Amino acid sequence: MFLTVLAVTTALSSSYAPPAPVTPFVETVSQAVLVDCQVSGANLTDCKAVDAEGVHAIEAVKLASQVEVPESFALANPGRILIKMTVNP
Repeated sequence: MFLTVLAVTTALSSSYAPPAPVTPFVETVSQAVLVDCQVSGANLTDCKAVDAEGVHAIEAVKLASQVEVPESFALANPGRILIKMTVNP
């Protein structure tokens, strides 16, 4: 008897429980950003976003400063290069 009452109480309490809150889905928009960088050894330095501003430009410059280039690429491209970075802030 006690188990029947417990089962009915559980069924009733679960069927009337408030729904879980729904978090809104925020779609991130990726953007291609051109970044002008100085090739210095195996690293890219003095990077500047050419065609973007704000969060996308900051992320692109930060990503470009973390790029390591092969020695053969650095020797073949002395000076500055223009690269395209796709960022998702």
